Amino acid sequence: MMGDHTSRASTAFADDDAAFAEGAITLWGNLLTLIGTHLRETGTPRQEVLDMLTMLHETNEETIRSPRARAVASRHLMAVYRALGEA
Repeated sequence: MMGDHTSRASTAFADDDAAFAEGAITLWGNLLTLIGTHLRETGTPRQEVLDMLTMLHETNEETIRSPRARAVASRHLMAVYRALGEA
């Protein structure tokens, strides 16, 4: 019985950590969208903004240790890239 409680508690903490990480990555993605939009509106060439996002993606691939966090960050970054590329 005690092991079952500990197991559920561990799972709850893991879910909380995962939710926190995904929330932070979502916030980061939203901030990138705002910054990229601002750069475009103030005259930064589209390709320059897209190049910055590409460099950020490459840095994330090398520095984010968690495969799950790396994948989520990559998806968010790709969505920002597409949105700014089409704008």
